[in-house]
Amino acid sequence: MITIKKNTTILFQGDSVTDCYRDRTNDEHVGESYVKSIKEFLEPYNIKVVNRAIAGNKVNNLLDRFEKDFKDVKPDYIFILIGVNDTWHNYPNQKKGEIFEQEYDLLLTKINQEIKVPVILLEPFIVGYNQEITCMEDDLNDKINRIKELSKKYNTYYLSFKNEFNQKLNLENYLEYTIEGIHLLDKGYEIISEKIRENIVIK
Repeated sequence: MITIKKNTTILFQGDSVTDCYRDRTNDEHVGESYVKSIKEFLEPYNIKVVNRAIAGNKVNNLLDRFEKDFKDVKPDYIFILIGVNDTWHNYPNQKKGEIFEQEYDLLLTKINQEIKVPVILLEPFIVGYNQEITCMEDDLNDKINRIKELSKKYNTYYLSFKNEFNQKLNLENYLEYTIEGIHLLDKGYEIISEKIRENIVIK
């Protein structure tokens, strides 16, 4: 379980799955992703939720934004959902797993050394039955395995949503949860937010 203290700040980082139309001119606006539901869940505990995810980002973009969108936020906890664009963009000439791992390792090193707060890694995913998307699963799974090893190395929390999606999705209904297999609809976001809420303890 992830213990979150009252009166703290949580930073969410990632790509479009987390960004989801947030107003970047308004720091209190968290967009329409799972972060919105988590913010509503945590509001009674005076926990500030900040979303600094940006659509299209890969791991190297998080490194580029580290000072402004990590350190300057002064978070007490950091949730990160990143990796699918490192597979999806330019596929089949996607980022190599070794480079992905090096960049992610550097990001976690910087957080560990310069911010020193608990980190929760959220597993990137491909869901559904769209062959144009599911053909990339092998590459993404390689990157997921690398994230899992990094989670062990840095002693982070780790949450996967694969089982929850598998329990809900079938060939007939998957388009109720996702646009194409990567971006989610409300029912897909609810799976993520519910899993996160179930794994949070407020103290």
